[in-house]
Amino acid sequence: MKAYSIRTFSPAPLRLGRVVRKHLFAIISTISVAVGGAIIYTFSQPFMYESKATFLIDNPLVENANEGSSNLYTQASILSSSPIIESALPKITSDPLSDPLRKSKVSKEELLKQISENLVITPAKDAKVLNISYSDRSPQTASNILQALLTTYKAYGVTKASQSTKLIQAKIPEAQKQLEQTSTALTRFRQQNNITDPDSYAASIYTMKQGLETQAQELQIKMAQSQRQLQELQRQVGRPADVAISSAILSQDSNYQVLVKQFQEAQTNYFLELTRFKEAHPRVQALRDRRDRIYSLMQAQAGSILGGKVSETGVSTEGTSSIKQNLATQLFDTQTLIATQTAELGSLRGAQVRVEQVFAQIPQLQQTYVELQRQFKQASDRLTQLSQKLEEMKILEARESSSWQILEAPSIPKYPVSPNVLLNLILAGVGGIVLAIILVAILENSNDRLQEVAHVQTLGTLNNFPVLGAIPYLSLNAKLLSPSAPLISDRAFLPPSYTHSAFTEAINSLALNIRNLSAHKTIKTIAFTSSIPAEGKSTLIYNLGLTLADLGHKVLLIDADMRKPTLHTLAGITNKLGLSQAIATKLPWQQIIHTGDSSQFSEGYLHMITAGLTPQNPMILLESQKMQKLIQEWHQSYDYVLIDTPPIVGITDAQCLAPKMDAVVLVTAIEKATKQAIARAMEILKINNCNVAGILVNLVDKHDSTYCHDYSASEYYTKSQSLLAASNSES
Repeated sequence: MKAYSIRTFSPAPLRLGRVVRKHLFAIISTISVAVGGAIIYTFSQPFMYESKATFLIDNPLVENANEGSSNLYTQASILSSSPIIESALPKITSDPLSDPLRKSKVSKEELLKQISENLVITPAKDAKVLNISYSDRSPQTASNILQALLTTYKAYGVTKASQSTKLIQAKIPEAQKQLEQTSTALTRFRQQNNITDPDSYAASIYTMKQGLETQAQELQIKMAQSQRQLQELQRQVGRPADVAISSAILSQDSNYQVLVKQFQEAQTNYFLELTRFKEAHPRVQALRDRRDRIYSLMQAQAGSILGGKVSETGVSTEGTSSIKQNLATQLFDTQTLIATQTAELGSLRGAQVRVEQVFAQIPQLQQTYVELQRQFKQASDRLTQLSQKLEEMKILEARESSSWQILEAPSIPKYPVSPNVLLNLILAGVGGIVLAIILVAILENSNDRLQEVAHVQTLGTLNNFPVLGAIPYLSLNAKLLSPSAPLISDRAFLPPSYTHSAFTEAINSLALNIRNLSAHKTIKTIAFTSSIPAEGKSTLIYNLGLTLADLGHKVLLIDADMRKPTLHTLAGITNKLGLSQAIATKLPWQQIIHTGDSSQFSEGYLHMITAGLTPQNPMILLESQKMQKLIQEWHQSYDYVLIDTPPIVGITDAQCLAPKMDAVVLVTAIEKATKQAIARAMEILKINNCNVAGILVNLVDKHDSTYCHDYSASEYYTKSQSLLAASNSES
């Protein structure tokens, strides 16, 4: 058995199809204008004919393939130069059929420029051949001018060797001058920086830097050992306070401090001279001896200052004064050694800073030196090449000139090479499509109207308004269900010709959503409003009322749009008596109700009150106490009271009724309402403290599979109807 099928569309193709359908005229117009303009432009351009030929250049001195290719490019540039073309003018103007000076009446300068622009010379790949072409409006003229140029090129080959020799001779003095300048700059750099090779100089400075770092590390290790020895001696002596006093005495002695400063200065000078001279140099040895003498004087001065103190602190009743005397002496020597090592470390650090400064300048020196070397080598190579080339050209000049031959004579072209009609049309079509895309994008971005359900969801989320349903767009957007239809049980299966199942299912879903609103709170009176007119809310209310009646609910439809009533037209009933008379007169509302002739009307499922005659000011009637009393009576008499109101933006009628309702539904239509109008409607509802049940989106694209499903198999209804008939016959 064949089941029904559902057509689904992804959001991106759906949106693209909607945009294309909407702006189809603009797209077609843009592409047509682009293609039409290309056609006009193409056929307004002059048709150019191209004559071609091949020319052999056989240079006996050129053996290397790469050098031969470079030589061909050079020859192509020479042959396309103005002097060579000018030498061919007598041959061109001698032919009366192709004389441009006579035919087009142009000057000689203009003719040279024209020939230069239309002449193309390109070397062939892996061959000593030039491909030469010339374009002109006349096929015969193009062939004749190219023949004259080839004859001139062949004659030029005879005198080319001597001209090349003179050209090279003129370049040699300039190359010699450049070589002298770079050589002088390189010599000046070596003299100013007192270095021959920056790399060797950098290696020596780096070795010195590493040596200073090694000495500093070794000295730090010795200082750590001296510190541990000092701590051990302090522990053995047992009187660290005395040791501290002894250190303070040494620091207060001016002679001792002078010796310390002299030692630091000698140590610094010693390491500085090491950066310039070797260890065996007399000046280095003299500084080392002076440092050692100062060190001996520091030890003697410390002994003379602390000698008596050591004796006093070493006196003991236990007879160990001699041992403590020795320990104290060692303690003082260790302190002196630490002070000396500290001074030596400071000198090493200073030397390291100076070496680092010198080392930091080496990269710049190396870069300058390398650049000067490169310039010198480049100038030297250029001079060498020119000299070699000069010798070669002298030999060539003595021998037979190069053999230049015409391999393929120019022919008369039959078809034009420009303009390219097909290419221009293709480019125009692509450009038209691009322009159409840009135009559509501008139109879409400048359009403030509601375009997708997603836009409504975004606005609703900002105001906490849910989307109650989405109704598809149909060309037939009224009376899809009629009061004369049979009961729901009898029309469960519709005929095969019924093609509006998407709309029907949307209305059924809306009815269920409305009914489920009262699950936790009693909701009977519901007002339907919109932001602007003509959004289809009257049609939706009418069909919603029919569906709720089919579900067995007592429903009252009220047309409160007294300015532009619609419900009576949809139902096909009169509007002589209606809501305006029920409010303004003493006529009971039960007497103006329309019940119809169908079974659901007669059984009390669906009633309707039309708008009635239009009053001068509908707002006064809707805001009256009588209206409030009528709402209360309807609330007690019916399961659902659905009220069709005017747009809430710009008209106060809906604003009067909305706060009195159990719930309000805001109806919006795709491509009808603007986002600004919808936002304003939501704002008005919030200001009036209305209980907004949600938003109902109308005129949704019926191909939107997110909200609408279109059953395409007609067997779904026919087979189901036959099954129902069989079941009834068996029973």
